Amino acid sequence: MNIQQTPLAGLKETKVSADTMKEKKLRKACADFESIILQKMLTTMRESVPKSGLLETGFAQATYQSMHDQELAKQLANGKGMGLGNKLYHDLTDKHRLTIKK
Repeated sequence: MNIQQTPLAGLKETKVSADTMKEKKLRKACADFESIILQKMLTTMRESVPKSGLLETGFAQATYQSMHDQELAKQLANGKGMGLGNKLYHDLTDKHRLTIKK
C-alpha cells in the first residue's frame, strides 16, 4: 500500500526551514555587527599608539592595515569574539519569543 503525505505536512516542514533561515540570518547579522565594533576598536587602538617616525607610512600601508583590521575583526567575530554578537542574538530572540507569547 502506498501512502502519500498530505500537503499540510509539507507546509509544516517549510515553516521550520523558514524559521531556521531567519535564525541563521539573525545570527550572521549579529556577528557582522560585532565585527564592525571590533574593527572600530582595533582601528582606535592602532591610532592611539604614538608614531615613532622610524618607518615612513603611506597610503599603501594605511590601506593594508585597514584591510588587516577588517579581516581580523571578521575572524574574531566568527569565533567566540567578545560575546557581543551572542548576547545581542539571545536578547533579540528572547524579546521576539516574549512578544509571540503575549
